[in-house]
Amino acid sequence: MVPVTVQGVVADPITRAFAVILRDEVNNKWLPIYIGPLEAQAIALELENNKLPRPGTHDLIKIILDNLNATVVKVNINYLKDNTFYATITVEANGVQKDIDSRPSDAIAVALRSKAPILVAEDIITGSGVAAHPLHNMDEKTTKLNDLQNKLTKLVESENYEEAAGIRDEITRLKTDTGIKKTINPTE
Repeated sequence: MVPVTVQGVVADPITRAFAVILRDEVNNKWLPIYIGPLEAQAIALELENNKLPRPGTHDLIKIILDNLNATVVKVNINYLKDNTFYATITVEANGVQKDIDSRPSDAIAVALRSKAPILVAEDIITGSGVAAHPLHNMDEKTTKLNDLQNKLTKLVESENYEEAAGIRDEITRLKTDTGIKKTINPTE
């Protein structure tokens, strides 16, 4: 198992699908896992340290565990089958550990709230991870591309499709000039 950190949550401007980006520092790879919009919001809220006025589902899970004197030991993303990731949350109560089946998105949201480590099976990282581009080594074109992708996402969300089409064309030109085929734009 390889330890990962949650790099951020991104939205695909075309499909409007969300992905959580996990960063593997050992192999220098990003692992995108597509998730639902509610789970994306729950993860993003925790990453940004924003709290809802009332507990959300993942906050409630953490509150229940705390009240039962149970702790989240770790989250494992164990395997990938038919393009579906499978995870477990390891919980300890009264000296006994139990692995609980979970969707990766829920497991990640709970792990963030519990400050528990997130681990991914090495074969998943090597098979599904993509090469990470260290943010501190980004050149000017890559930085501009990331800025444009953020702008494109906002334009699509606000349904400003005419301006979004112009930004999309500029992104395509930049990708052609830099040789980039696929870009993951993690939020920090």
